[in-house]
Amino acid sequence: MAFSYKVELSEAKLQKKISAMMPMEASKYYFTVTLSEPEIELIEGQNEIGIFTHIEVVVPKIKRAKIKGTGRTKITGSLSYEPERCEFFFKNPIIEMLEIDKVSERYIPVVKSIVQFIAQKILAKFPVYRLKDENLKHKLAKSMLQSITVKDKKLLLELKLL
Repeated sequence: MAFSYKVELSEAKLQKKISAMMPMEASKYYFTVTLSEPEIELIEGQNEIGIFTHIEVVVPKIKRAKIKGTGRTKITGSLSYEPERCEFFFKNPIIEMLEIDKVSERYIPVVKSIVQFIAQKILAKFPVYRLKDENLKHKLAKSMLQSITVKDKKLLLELKLL
């Protein structure tokens, strides 16, 4: 006999959780990239999460001039469940869009690699959602994730205890 339990997460709840993780910053090759002000989009049909963020790029000096550009980026990814920790993480990030003003096109690949690093190494490190130990249904549902679905701007997590 198998029992299942559904957890329903709204965009607003995910927005609050991911906003608390920001700003995120990483540096590489003298470039410092900061992601902030995230906006969450649940992508129905693909069962993915889109994160639009403000991006700021700063390079102290290239040929005696400081570069500082701003713009927007969109990163999409999926959720992955780690049953031993009872937590869901943002995984498989893909940079869908990257727009930055005042930064030369020749530097965009470096900026993109830093954004990819932030998404893979930093954003994926913090749980997007955690099952609560004090909730009996959550305790019972910890064993296995059956499905993740996006429907009506809500993330539906179905968990199963075998």
